[in-house]
Amino acid sequence: MWSEFVGTELTAPQFAVLLVLALEPGADQRTVGERASLDKATMAEMVARLVRRGLVLRRRDPADGRRKLLALSQNGAQAVREATGGVVRVQRTLFEPLNPDEQVEIVRVMSKIARLEPAAVAVMTDARPMLDAQRAIGYLIRVAQQVHTKLWSEKVGSELTAPQYAVLDALETEPGADQRTVGELASLDKATMAEMVSRLVRRGLVLRRRDPSDGRRNLLSLSPDGQDLLHRSAAGVREVQQLLLSPLDADEHEPAMALLAKAARL
Repeated sequence: MWSEFVGTELTAPQFAVLLVLALEPGADQRTVGERASLDKATMAEMVARLVRRGLVLRRRDPADGRRKLLALSQNGAQAVREATGGVVRVQRTLFEPLNPDEQVEIVRVMSKIARLEPAAVAVMTDARPMLDAQRAIGYLIRVAQQVHTKLWSEKVGSELTAPQYAVLDALETEPGADQRTVGELASLDKATMAEMVSRLVRRGLVLRRRDPSDGRRNLLSLSPDGQDLLHRSAAGVREVQQLLLSPLDADEHEPAMALLAKAARL
């Protein structure tokens, strides 16, 4: 959906970073990462890439040499303007499988998962529920992701990010799968998947080899260390999933997951 409406020049996380900088020019790198719901390592690599592409300007904070201050370049500001229309279409299309009542309900569910106060939700939905729901869903997904990131840090730790865990888990399910298939299973775009696999290979968690029948394809499998880390992380991941849904009543869990799956076309 993103590639269809926005294109391949910017990924969704990259757009999130640029949008934060459009709203908060001169913010430090850590703050931008938190606003965009990106872990420290991913944020550092992404900023370096955006700087190389001339979309972001980076300088040391004169008051604290350890901090990096970021701002949009002219090209970065133009990229945000050009992508915004497509992003709005993505948000609207995300709602297409849902009827009007379900659109309002998914905002309610996501608001609870995101730990937003009822008053904040009312501001978004009082006047025109359907229209405001479409505007709000991207924000709610981002805030819910921040909640997930915090829980992940507390319960799983820093050895694996959630996307890295998804890759390892996919490889346990589909050992020897090609890199593209694993990326689809883990819901990662091609560029992010390529970088993540390289990092996991360097860490000795994933084994990579060329497909003997097609030299353009990389075949992946878990190393013993990768399998061990996956299994050690599993209990923490289950706890994160339970805590993420904890604001919902027990009888809301199944309908909420069904609604989210419907929106995600699963």
